[in-house]
Amino acid sequence: MEVKFSEVLNMADKPRFIVEAEKFLAGEKLANYLGFSDFLKDNKSSKSATSQPTSHYSGWSVRYKKRTICHFRAWHDFWYVSFFKNVDVNLYEPFLTAEMRSFILDNIATELPCGGCSGNSDRVILGRKFDIVCGCHLLRLNNPSGEMLERAKELVLLTKAVVES
Repeated sequence: MEVKFSEVLNMADKPRFIVEAEKFLAGEKLANYLGFSDFLKDNKSSKSATSQPTSHYSGWSVRYKKRTICHFRAWHDFWYVSFFKNVDVNLYEPFLTAEMRSFILDNIATELPCGGCSGNSDRVILGRKFDIVCGCHLLRLNNPSGEMLERAKELVLLTKAVVES
């Protein structure tokens, strides 16, 4: 029987990403982070650390068929999942429902600085012009829960469908 990540909190030999997440998260935030990890595992997505071995391992790149589909990270007292790093989101348009298109546009990262870039100016995303957007995390969902977490899961499945096409 395969163990769910959300069920290993009391195990002595925990996966490294859970140990790292527990340094920063508790309660509902940790439960949502682990639930998202279970979702990725159930949907056959692999993850690898995005940090150097001498640093922390709280950042993860999620891959499907050798393509990065999202990133997620636990840090300080929050976690996030981000999409569309180094990917033209406009290529997704034929696959988007009206609701998902609206969700993406409403959550484009326009607040700078993110800490990793100075942003990109004058971007047109799904037909809408943005004066400035984050160059690191085009779509970043902080502490996703409820509907936002479900949309993040939908975006994972959507990205896998785009990879398959």
